[in-house]
Amino acid sequence: MTDRIGNVTKRRYEQLVTQAKDLIAQVARAQFSLGDMALEIEPMGAVGGSMPNGTQDLFTVTESLQMFADDIGVERRTVKDWGYTSNR
Repeated sequence: MTDRIGNVTKRRYEQLVTQAKDLIAQVARAQFSLGDMALEIEPMGAVGGSMPNGTQDLFTVTESLQMFADDIGVERRTVKDWGYTSNR
């Protein structure tokens, strides 16, 4: 059996796997936290939200989530998915 995996030693490979698992756990925690933030901005409710048509003073659900997504640099659909998952 070889002592290398790809371009690294087996020991280094195992270190990388451990580090990757830690990062994946951080990503999962971050996604739930981001979902909670999205739910704070727009709680899950009836289709269309509390103001489905918007007004001059209030944003629609789509507009407020789009603004949040733009401000943090991700797609609105991603924010919506995080919120949905966090809500469950």
